[in-house]
Amino acid sequence: MIFYFTQWLQEQAAGTTWADPLSVLRVFRYITLRSAGAAITALLLSLWLGPLVIAWLKEMKFGQNYLDKAQEAGTTATQVFTKKGVPGMGGILIVLVVDLTALLWAQWNEFIVLTLVSLLVLAALGFYDDYKKLTEQKSAGATEGLKLIVQFALAGFIAFSLWLLPETHRLITEIQLPFFKHAVLTDAAWLGGFITVCAIVGSSNAVNITDGLDGLAIGCILIVTTVFLIFTYIAGNAVLSGYLLVPHVAGAGELTVFCAAMIGASLGFLWFN
Repeated sequence: MIFYFTQWLQEQAAGTTWADPLSVLRVFRYITLRSAGAAITALLLSLWLGPLVIAWLKEMKFGQNYLDKAQEAGTTATQVFTKKGVPGMGGILIVLVVDLTALLWAQWNEFIVLTLVSLLVLAALGFYDDYKKLTEQKSAGATEGLKLIVQFALAGFIAFSLWLLPETHRLITEIQLPFFKHAVLTDAAWLGGFITVCAIVGSSNAVNITDGLDGLAIGCILIVTTVFLIFTYIAGNAVLSGYLLVPHVAGAGELTVFCAAMIGASLGFLWFN
């Protein structure tokens, strides 16, 4: 939103006495500036909204008062970190902050739209899973079958969308590897789609494996998102990607802004975790 607003101001000022003073707004075209702004905004929003969200969750009595699966299997309470009484659905804070920050600082291209769709769908699945657990006070939430159906459906939609859009079609049909100047395979849409689906389903389940201990899941997210921030910036930069032999993806730099927002939101979430 900030990007479009600043560009609109410059267009309106073109040919007037305001053109030179407003030329400074060109800095908002830079990925680095908007990424820094996104990280700071997300962090401050998390620190501000965190107490409000936690208070609301406590008021709604969304607290865990059931046995963990480890305890149900016979592990004693002294052997595990108990989460009794801890408010659930804390991911609401991250999703809310990341969505607002990304919409504020990023340029809304196909990568940002598809990423936000993925975030919202998986967040809705997680919300339903937590809601079932907390309202029924049982460790079993959404069934494994439902989770896999939603994950595979989302992954298939993302892969199909990338294949369908002219700007991203080659990302599915061409199999590229880092440090190789040219694609190792072309016209390989089925393989590209398969890899995309496996990556989305696998990574979304990998987060759930680490969930349950204080700071563990969010700590992994911070590390992984930082790596993605670096790679999306390199891939979106024609000069850097060519120099480092990383496949160049036009528009991928906007995902750097998204990653920065995720890092800021995660740091804010970790403060209360």
